[in-house]
Amino acid sequence: MTIPVILLKTASSGHTDPYTTHLTSNPLSLDVTYHPIHVPVLEHSFFTEPIFTVFDSFRKENGINDATSKFPYGGLIFTSQRAVEAFATAIAHISFIGESDPLGKESWVLQCLEHLAVPLYAVGPATALSLDKVRVKYLPACRVLGGEDAGTGEMLAGLILEDYNASHGQPIIEMASEKHSSGHKKPLIFLTGAKHRDIIPVTLRSASMEQRIEVEEAIVYASTESLSFSTDIAVTLEANAAAPFRWVVIFSPTGGETLLRALGWLDDESAKIHGPENSCWVGRKTFVASIGPTTRDYVKKKFGLEVDVCAGKPSPEGVRQGIEDFMQK
Repeated sequence: MTIPVILLKTASSGHTDPYTTHLTSNPLSLDVTYHPIHVPVLEHSFFTEPIFTVFDSFRKENGINDATSKFPYGGLIFTSQRAVEAFATAIAHISFIGESDPLGKESWVLQCLEHLAVPLYAVGPATALSLDKVRVKYLPACRVLGGEDAGTGEMLAGLILEDYNASHGQPIIEMASEKHSSGHKKPLIFLTGAKHRDIIPVTLRSASMEQRIEVEEAIVYASTESLSFSTDIAVTLEANAAAPFRWVVIFSPTGGETLLRALGWLDDESAKIHGPENSCWVGRKTFVASIGPTTRDYVKKKFGLEVDVCAGKPSPEGVRQGIEDFMQK
């Protein structure tokens, strides 16, 4: 038996998608295999100008060896692959220009990036993996922290407080726009989307005086629901209608209403899911998993939907484990 697993996300680019790899390896049994299907929900627009502004601190008069000391931030924070993509896009643009003009500003920025040694904090393994590829190519002196050990914003904020304060004992905090002397705790810069939770900045700014870390936020991308998603999900559900049962994995609140309408679960008047007496639940064979508690709580509050599974970790392993635990009940 083949079980379709419809993943409401874009497949990872540049390498084999980890969800596809994990779901197709080591079948559940000789009789059960998974068939992962990616259906993109979001369209993204990148804003690279804020990233260029960050790199303006690399000035020739400072010298390459001063790249870290003159850099206005003590580290960078990433909570999505889209932020990493925006960051990589900006550096690739600089690299393209720098290669054609070895004596120009862009070439100097690239040399400074090679010597920059600051932590790069990432939520979840997928973001950390994407970020590490950028680090290896452009920022070899930096280190990626978080990943598997920080699957949520709350977890990453705790990790940052511990790691960053261990390396920067001075309790003095100044904004990057202000002059600071050696030894002062520099702020971090949070590269994020137009819509994002503020749990990381709030947690870092509200810590004790000794632990507190200032955070500046830079909007580097915006996401909207794909214009083709309603058609794409309807076609995908129809193509897999004959399966004995199937899973849909939701990775963000965006697209929730479109999905529920395509499944026929949403009441047009109340914009909530149908009650248990509705015929849509008879012989139900579509089950829903969420990547984490934020998405789970959103669809419950907004639509009244109780997902069948909430991944213990926001990873391919977490999603698969949740599905298999449910199926074995």
